[in-house]
Amino acid sequence: MQNRVISLQIGKVKSYGDKKSSEFLEKYWESASFKEVVNDKVWAGKLGFKGDEVADRVHHGGAEKAIFANSYQNYEKWTEFLKVKHLSFGALAENLTVSGLHESNVCLGDIHKIGSALLQVSQPRKPCYKISKKHNNKKFTDEIYTSGLTGWYYRVLEEGFIQAGNDIQIVFSEEPKISILEANMAFAHPDEQRDTLDKILTISSIAPSYKTSILKRIDKTFSLDYMKVD
Repeated sequence: MQNRVISLQIGKVKSYGDKKSSEFLEKYWESASFKEVVNDKVWAGKLGFKGDEVADRVHHGGAEKAIFANSYQNYEKWTEFLKVKHLSFGALAENLTVSGLHESNVCLGDIHKIGSALLQVSQPRKPCYKISKKHNNKKFTDEIYTSGLTGWYYRVLEEGFIQAGNDIQIVFSEEPKISILEANMAFAHPDEQRDTLDKILTISSIAPSYKTSILKRIDKTFSLDYMKVD
């Protein structure tokens, strides 16, 4: 299957629920995860796509998490898990829904040419509780985390226009080659896969915050509370 952008999405921060409610679905929250498909080309700047917003700037957004990509290959699994007939593009809150690329073959540090932009894989995405809220399934965040099928973040090396239908060209792969899936499995099981974590730390292009999270994971001080679903 050809490496290609099959859909591009951007979203605005919106409020959901009731500040007075304690119920899971009704409890107040803010998110830009409900993204809309854009068919025209969109400018990819250093902080992400023009017009795309981020509600939680502590865990998402910024130059090292400028663009979030997810593999369309995962949609069948999530459709079955969520027990729905269909998932629309952007269901995982991703900016880019792609074919051909997957957590098993996208590696940390890979540089991809998409449209007129040049992007580099900076880190895996860490799923937060809001994806469970979005789909009204308390187990979804944990399922994404434990499966390792999280998607990945890009930093923008060269700004440019991207649109659905663009081919994705892999122009550079950094050594050691550690896939997003391998990195996620090692992060989830640090004692059993310490060697992989040590290799990740030698990759010069990984996001500084991701490097810090790995070091904390190794010394058992990293908190997974951001995934906690009340």
